[in-house]
Amino acid sequence: MKKVISIIVITALFFSCGDFLLNNDFKGGDWFYLESKGAIMPVWVKGNKQSNVFLLLLHGGPGDSAMYYSTFDAFEKLEKDYALVYWDQRMSGAAQGNAKPESINLEQFVEDLEKVVTLIRHKYNNPALFLLGHSWGGTLGTAFLINPANQTNISGWIELNGGHNLKDGLIHSKEWVIEKAEEQIALGKDVNYWRKELAWYDNVIFSNDNAIFRHYDNLHKLNAYYVDTSNAFEAPFSWLFNSPYAISVFLNPYYGIKYNNFELWNINLTPEMNKIKIPSLILWGKHDGVFPIVLAHEAYENIGSDNKYLHVFEYSAHNPCFEEPDLFVDRVRIFINEYK
Repeated sequence: MKKVISIIVITALFFSCGDFLLNNDFKGGDWFYLESKGAIMPVWVKGNKQSNVFLLLLHGGPGDSAMYYSTFDAFEKLEKDYALVYWDQRMSGAAQGNAKPESINLEQFVEDLEKVVTLIRHKYNNPALFLLGHSWGGTLGTAFLINPANQTNISGWIELNGGHNLKDGLIHSKEWVIEKAEEQIALGKDVNYWRKELAWYDNVIFSNDNAIFRHYDNLHKLNAYYVDTSNAFEAPFSWLFNSPYAISVFLNPYYGIKYNNFELWNINLTPEMNKIKIPSLILWGKHDGVFPIVLAHEAYENIGSDNKYLHVFEYSAHNPCFEEPDLFVDRVRIFINEYK
């Protein structure tokens, strides 16, 4: 009984704290929901709507939340110049509804994005609309844009450490871990652990979730996400205590969508990237181990636009928008202001 009472008290305190933070950090903007094929997905439009320039964020995962990014300094600064559109994809973040597991496929995500774009253009009188896809969002944005009809509604595309080629990206990520593990052994750090992992990589076949999660655990250990390891704690911690989705995202039964049900690792959109003709900006952290830097050059070389740009962040890994926020904002502003 005491345990139950303790849980109730802690929960009450947490929600009281969350309500306070919500009133301070999540005031303003427009909140609404998009319904599509069983999914009810939250959309939050925040920032300078008078600019008539909108930046639609495609979050990572799949299974994460766009609302998380709103706590980053970089996006708060961008909101002063443009309207930011934070959208939680189906079975991600605080998305609701009764979407069926079989609706988790790339084609359905693209269809959802098409509806979000139509909704924003209709609701806000056809603003200049840019897409920014981070990580998995790079997969989704690329898949959306290789349809020429979808490009007519978009002023520019920004891929941030994106997953346009998950199939080869996983191979490059494995090679990155092997190289870093060998460096750790040479330095005498966790030698037994990394020798064991190198032996595992010699025979691993990434055909199930367990293998993928073990690989991602090694990525965390090797700072594949953040060059500065303190950021690996600070970023999600800021979300936990500053987002109204701090609890709901983890209660979502599809949080961290199971990869083997999605067949993510067979996706390679590179051969079709030549169809993307709109202005494009490739932003990448040099030390990314999730999607190593070779994928940035691949994207730049294969995009078919005559107006394409590549910027590499020298002191970032998978999250330049968090590790080098001022430079990230500067690159995004220059691009948007050129093509708005």
